[in-house]
Formats: sequence, C-alpha cells, structure tokens
Amino acid sequence: MSIVVGVSPTTGSPSALRWAAAEARLRDLPLRAVMAWRAPRPPAASGMRPPASTSAASDDYGRDADARLRAFVGAALGTDADVDCVVVHGSEVNALLSSARGAHLLVIGEPQPGRLASMMSSLTAPQVVLKAECPVVVMPSAVAVATS
Repeated sequence: MSIVVGVSPTTGSPSALRWAAAEARLRDLPLRAVMAWRAPRPPAASGMRPPASTSAASDDYGRDADARLRAFVGAALGTDADVDCVVVHGSEVNALLSSARGAHLLVIGEPQPGRLASMMSSLTAPQVVLKAECPVVVMPSAVAVATS
C-alpha cells in the first residue's frame, strides 16, 4: 500500500504534494508521485497523415518529464524527500488510475482557475473520483499545508 499523488506538468501541484507527503508520514506509508506525459503532436504532413516519429524522440520526452517531476517534488518537499517518482506515457486519467491500483489513497490537485490548460484538466478530477478503486482527495490549488 502507498499514497499516490498526481503531479500536474504545468503547476507541479505543490499543495497536493505537501499534503500527500504529510499524510504518508502520518500513516507510515510510502509516497509515489505520478505525472502523465505525451509527446507534442507534430503538424500533419501532406495527405493529412501524421509524420513518422522516432522512439528516440519519445524517449527524450519521457526523460524530460521525469526531470520535471523530480524538480517539482524537490521544490515542494526538498531534494532529500523519499518519494518514488513515476512518469507515465498517456492521459492524466489513465496514468492516475493505473498508478493508484492497490493504493491506500490518491491525492490530486484542483486545476487553477482562469487557465485554458486547467479548463481541459478540470475533467480529470471528476473522472478520477468516479473511477478510482481507492479514496481520492482533491486538493484546492491555494491550500497551504503545515509541515511538522
């Protein structure tokens, strides 16, 4: 069992990370930070077919996502935090649901209001809450979490 926290690739979800870390300490459970990533869509080639992509480019995006996730975790919890960082290729919903199988708790951050990206990701929370196999905590973006 573990506590899983979803990390936004745009905001880093600092309040969700801090709350999940405090909860993991309280329950003496490991913490896993999860971030979904997708390679940007290339423009369509002539004939409306997408251009061929290489697995090397995909590997680069995966490494970049891993580095970003570790930077977000370090900024929110400190560089010495004991967190299992996992990047998952695919949609946020699928990444969170698959990573939370068998978890004690899933923590996600609420999207920040007024941003186009948050408008798209605002669909994440309801889908995760309805489909998750464990309890889900949705953190408001402006919550300050006390650390002990």
